[in-house]
Amino acid sequence: MSTTLLKIIKWRRLTLILSTVSAASAIVAFTACISLGVFHTMSNLLTTGAGDVMIIYGADAMSPQTSVISLSIYGELMSMEGVEAISPEVVSVAVLLNDVPIVVRGVDPGSVGDFVDLKMLDGVFISGDRYFEAALGLEASRRLGLKTGERVLLRSILTRNFIEVEIVGVYESKTSLDDEILIPIQAAQWLRGLPPNAVSMMRIKIDENLLSQEKLSKVVGGGGAGESVVSRASRIIGLLFSASQGTLPSRYVVRSAIESMQEFVAREIKLNEASFWSIAMLVFAGSTSTIILASTLFILDHAREISIIKSIGGSRRVHFTVLVTVLVSSLLAGLAGSTIGYLMSRVFSESSLLIIGTYTIEPMMDAVIPLASAGLTSIASLVATKTAIDSVET
Repeated sequence: MSTTLLKIIKWRRLTLILSTVSAASAIVAFTACISLGVFHTMSNLLTTGAGDVMIIYGADAMSPQTSVISLSIYGELMSMEGVEAISPEVVSVAVLLNDVPIVVRGVDPGSVGDFVDLKMLDGVFISGDRYFEAALGLEASRRLGLKTGERVLLRSILTRNFIEVEIVGVYESKTSLDDEILIPIQAAQWLRGLPPNAVSMMRIKIDENLLSQEKLSKVVGGGGAGESVVSRASRIIGLLFSASQGTLPSRYVVRSAIESMQEFVAREIKLNEASFWSIAMLVFAGSTSTIILASTLFILDHAREISIIKSIGGSRRVHFTVLVTVLVSSLLAGLAGSTIGYLMSRVFSESSLLIIGTYTIEPMMDAVIPLASAGLTSIASLVATKTAIDSVET
C-alpha cells in the first residue's frame, strides 16, 4: 500500500511545499545571519584576536570611542610587571568631499602592530614620520573607491578641523579596522580637537599570569569627570564617537574589547543577542502561515486518494508514508534554503550593501542557524500536513 500511495502522490505539486519551505528557510536564515551579524559586528569593533587585550577608557564615557583620557598613565602602565604592549589611539569620524563618513583612527605605527596583524595589500603602512600619510582598510577602499596614491580631504564632524592626507597603502586585518582609515596619532589629535596629552583610549596587552584585570583596574582607577555628547552624525555614529573637549577624566575602567562594546550595545542601544534571535523568530512566525497554506493545499489536492485508502483501513499507512515523505523532502529543502539564505547574506555584505554606521556587517553563521531554520520550517510543514490528513473524511 505504501508503494501505491507513493505512486499516486503528485510530485509536481509536492514541489509547492518544498519551494515554500526552502524560501521560508532562506528568509529565516538570512534574517538570523544578518541580525546576529549586526550584534557580532558591534560587539567586535575593538576585538583584534591578539590574546589577552584590555581596553582602558574613561569611566563615564558611553563607549571607548567617546572617551577622552590622559596620556599621563602611559609611562606608569609600561613600567608595570605583566604589561606586554600598549597602543594609545585617537578615534574620530570625518567626512569626505562627497559627505560620506569614515572612521579615522590615529595610531602609533610602532605599537599597533603588536595588537593587529596588518597585511599590506598595496603600498606601505604609515611611517609616523610624516603626519599627512594614511593607510586605508580593504572594506573602506572597496566602499569608497579609493586607492593608493590618492589624496583625500578629511573634515571632522566633531570639530571644524580638516586635514588632507595621502593614501600610502591599503591593508587587510580581518577586523573592524578594515572599515577605517589609519593616520598618525598626532594628526588624529588635531582632527579630533584634542591636546597632545590626550587620546581616546588605550589597548593594553597583559600576561594574566603576572597581572590580572582586577589589579590593573585598581591601578588606573580613581575619581574623575564625565563628558557630554556633541555630534552631527547618525545616532549610532554619535553614540560611538561623540565627545566633548572639556576636562580630562581621571577615573578609568579596564575591560576586554568585547565586554566594553557589548555593554555599550546593551546600555545605549538596548539590544542584546536574544533581541536579534527574537527578530529571526518573528520572521519565522510570518513564514509559518505560508508553509501551512502550501501543505494544506497539497493534502487537499490528494483528498480523494487519501479518503479511498483510509476507507479500506490504510489510515495508519497514509500517515506514515505521507508524513515521512514530507518530512524528509522538506528537511532537505530547508537545509538548501538555509544555505541559500547564508550565501545571500554574504553576497550582500561583500557588495557593501550591509552597513551599520560606517562598518560592514559580517554575517554570522552558526551551526545552530541552518539546523534551527531547516528544523523549524520542516516541523511546521509536518504539523500542517498531519492536520490536513486528519481533516480528510473517509
